[in-house]
Amino acid sequence: MAKYYYELIIPMVLVLISFADASSCVFKREINAYGITQQLQVDSWGTDSIRIRQSPDIIVQTPDYQALRPEHPSVNEEVCQQPDKNTFVYGNIKFNISDDNTTWSIQRISDGVVLIQTQSTIFSPYSYPQSIYPPVYSLYQLSLSYIHVQNGLLYGLGQHRYFDNLTLPYHNFFLPFVFSSTAPVNGDVTIPWYIHTSGFGILWNQPGYGSFSVRNDSQIAWTASATHQLDLWITTTPPNGQNTSSSPYAALMKNYADAVGHPNPLPKFASGFWQSKNRYRSQQELLDVAKGYYDRQIPLSIIVIDWFHWTKMGDWKFDTKCWPDVPQMMNQLNSYGMKVMVSVWPVVAEDSENFNIMKAENLLTHDANGSSIPRLFDSLHITDELNPATRQFFWSKVKQNYFDYGIKVYWLDADEPEGTRPGYQWWNGRHDDEIAMVWAREHQRTFYDGLRGEKEEDIIMLSRQAWVGSQTLNVGVWSGDIDSSWVELSKQIKIAQNVGLSGIYWWTTDIGGYRYAGLSDDEFQELLVRWFQFGAFCPLFRVHGERYPPLPNNECGFSGNHNEVWLFKYSEQITAIIRLRETLRDYIEYHLNISSQNGTPIVRPMFYDFSNDQECYFAEDQYLFGSDYLVAPVYAYQATSRSVYLPKLDGQNLVWQHYYTKQNYPGGQRYNISTTVNDFPLFVKTASTQLKP
Repeated sequence: MAKYYYELIIPMVLVLISFADASSCVFKREINAYGITQQLQVDSWGTDSIRIRQSPDIIVQTPDYQALRPEHPSVNEEVCQQPDKNTFVYGNIKFNISDDNTTWSIQRISDGVVLIQTQSTIFSPYSYPQSIYPPVYSLYQLSLSYIHVQNGLLYGLGQHRYFDNLTLPYHNFFLPFVFSSTAPVNGDVTIPWYIHTSGFGILWNQPGYGSFSVRNDSQIAWTASATHQLDLWITTTPPNGQNTSSSPYAALMKNYADAVGHPNPLPKFASGFWQSKNRYRSQQELLDVAKGYYDRQIPLSIIVIDWFHWTKMGDWKFDTKCWPDVPQMMNQLNSYGMKVMVSVWPVVAEDSENFNIMKAENLLTHDANGSSIPRLFDSLHITDELNPATRQFFWSKVKQNYFDYGIKVYWLDADEPEGTRPGYQWWNGRHDDEIAMVWAREHQRTFYDGLRGEKEEDIIMLSRQAWVGSQTLNVGVWSGDIDSSWVELSKQIKIAQNVGLSGIYWWTTDIGGYRYAGLSDDEFQELLVRWFQFGAFCPLFRVHGERYPPLPNNECGFSGNHNEVWLFKYSEQITAIIRLRETLRDYIEYHLNISSQNGTPIVRPMFYDFSNDQECYFAEDQYLFGSDYLVAPVYAYQATSRSVYLPKLDGQNLVWQHYYTKQNYPGGQRYNISTTVNDFPLFVKTASTQLKP
């Protein structure tokens, strides 16, 4: 076993470690900081962007499992300068290191503003666990601290909802880089990238465990538990007159997408309504629900088969007792014009038909000695998604038992992965300390590569986890098993905006929340219609949940109560929302194509488009949906009105029109907008020659 990994690692090291400059526009220094001789390298890395690497060892030019695309961006040497021994300039960004080599700063050239000033970069010894798998290269613990010199706020960082008073910007926030299932709640997604309102963005290019913290809106600290080098990508806005967008944030998001990879256009079928619940137990139950939508002429694009449709965990196939004729089922659903999404979990039970072969071929999570180990809280085994052989085997089963029936949309549930043993697990001979956060992305690669290998182009998968690069693999993210409450709905409105600024472009929630919802509760019934109003203005539009009381068990197991829209108290209002979404599908697809081209998310904060309007930075509970819609969801029980800020619009005769009342409102003011369960504050940019305030 050990000999095999040495044979694998030696050529890998030769590929990864290079002394050749990735670009002629590169700044290199050998420095002595804190008594340690270190290598420093700063490269131009995209428009007005640089990449900073520092290590007590040689610089790895192309790390595996990194966040950045491996290809070096094209370089414009005309805007590359090294005016003195301490300074490197590329475009509108300047790096300057102190004479004592211990600190450095980042400055924007066009206005002379210093953006960040480091305080310390400290490498400490890392104790690699005793193992039959030697490390690929030397590893250290790393901490970096710096200050934001300019006042401002930061956004992005993924999907985080475990605070009672959740705000859109992050204040005094500590983020451990752990799996969602070991974070305070599942559905926690870490994307180590943020934008700052003074006009820059930073990506921490580390795939392992670590942390991020911000204190007093200005004091920043990053840590890495096990890394070979500091690896940081920084971008800023272009000089005045060179920004092709009116928004400085659009320039930052485009630079980010260029650096980490652009999303693909959303498949057309995915922009419609998705029906799901925990769970449809049988083929007949699923077909009855599909027929219910079809007969009532309620538009439905995707219907979902949730967990335990299988024989054993890790068999990845239907239980024929409850799903006796999948080809017939697919023919019926195809006649309705509906796609099927099926839940696939990345775990294998020890009595699964696949367990023995996967164990024998080292396709499962293993310990330091190469022995497969189960999850933390049960006897299920997590697949080793960093192993290409695992991905090939996994896909072969998915293809045989789902794809070949025409099921081509996959729900990657519990794929943090859930139930891990941090610090005690290896994947493909690599310790999780240094590569853990990338596991989910490699799991998603299993399905993307498999589908592309079958010449599929209209690809989407839904995942509870993501990392930088997931957007290039056609991954949609949902926000996990959230509570069915007004507080949770209010959180989701803010989370959606940070998710977009994190480069996650396809996103949804469980409409109505996932848990603790009784159908006999009138308050929950009102919550449902309000959540549908919000959900229709998310990139993906999907209802899911575990409704109470549960249905009696039958021969196919357990199921929550009904979750079909015609059975809800406000079914008429909810159906109207679904029909409204149907009219927006071309608009949504158009704006997600824009995301694909330039990185601007369809769901974005008010300040994204109105960066000079200070009130927009405080309007956290409303957002823009593309260029034309302003959405202000209602998130209070029995609300009859809510406050909405309408920013001033540039352009002659442009006003905000209430979608439902058709009343026009001039921008630059805050209004108290009336609402009933039949409507909510939804505004559209429109031209008008007459105002009726």
